[in-house]
Amino acid sequence: MVLGFACLPWVSDPANAEPSGCNQPASRAITQIDVPGRPFSAVPSADGCSIFVSLTGRNGRSQVAVLARSNGEMSLLRTVAAPGQLTGMALSGDGKVLVAATGQGIVLLSTERLVTGAENALLDGPAGGAGAGHIYVAFTPDDKRVFVSAERSDTLSVYDFTEGSTGSVMHLAGQIRTGGAPVGLVLSPDGRWLYSTSEVGPGERSCAPEGKGPVHPAGMLMVIDVARAAVDPASAVVARVPAGCNPVRVAVSPTGDRVYVTARGSHAVIVFDASKLVSDPDHSQQASVPVGPSPVGIAVDGAHVFVANSDRFGAGRNASISFLDVNHLDVAAGRIPAGGFPRELKLTRDGRSLLVTNFGSGSVELIDLERLAELRGITMK
Repeated sequence: MVLGFACLPWVSDPANAEPSGCNQPASRAITQIDVPGRPFSAVPSADGCSIFVSLTGRNGRSQVAVLARSNGEMSLLRTVAAPGQLTGMALSGDGKVLVAATGQGIVLLSTERLVTGAENALLDGPAGGAGAGHIYVAFTPDDKRVFVSAERSDTLSVYDFTEGSTGSVMHLAGQIRTGGAPVGLVLSPDGRWLYSTSEVGPGERSCAPEGKGPVHPAGMLMVIDVARAAVDPASAVVARVPAGCNPVRVAVSPTGDRVYVTARGSHAVIVFDASKLVSDPDHSQQASVPVGPSPVGIAVDGAHVFVANSDRFGAGRNASISFLDVNHLDVAAGRIPAGGFPRELKLTRDGRSLLVTNFGSGSVELIDLERLAELRGITMK
């Protein structure tokens, strides 16, 4: 499967641009903006001036919302129609291409055209198969490959991504078998390993139902050799370890030494030693930290782990963002208020702010991380 598109006339290099005012702190610790749909993923542009938000639609009608960020405020610049049911998104390292999962495959979008409002922001996308449930995507740090998790077909797809003077091409290199309902994907900082969650693994049925679901086995974390996945995806898995009930997202520390998984059904964050995941997987788990109800999104900086407590299967009144001190992982250090069903978390590139998509209440919030002490006493309205 091959996808090609014409070389784009970039006005400037968004990866190197540093416009003034875009990353300025807001006057409030939490800035919130309503969006015209259910926000799944929010991805900041390379320069920090724009935020791309996937608005998950029905009947093949989704949108990408483009938020402008300036002088500490966010505003809705425009929305752009996109096919399928948009969910997870990722930005290429050069900031030029946004890749999004659509349920049946992936689409590629021009970030410049999204920002400027030019026509044909949708570059194209290979089909992935009806009913496959493509939900999450990840670019390798060198932009050579894209990984896509297919929640309903229990596979990861591996795409080669290349750029040249005549344009860009994506080619399906192969697939990797997973456990049940794979979702979360993240690359190690050096690009050597891909970490992937599956909600259901092999073993005894030890996990209680979520909502109306059945009793089921614990899920797992897979470790995938990225170089091997490029040539022989079927044999690229180097480790599979238990990761609590319904593990759904995964994050890695900036130094690559720890891997963090949100176990939604266990209401906990599972912490792994990254080196032992490969050398001694049976002894790789370092901690299981209780957080709020049904944690989903997760983000990590050098000092804290941030967790979106979705309260997805409750009344929604207990939704929040927990934060953990990386040096004291025995208990959550505090909580930050959130809207309804906070789903995804994303740090801005400067590490000073945290983006939250409130899927249930249709809003995106920007949290000033330099004011964590102040955030504990805020009540969302």
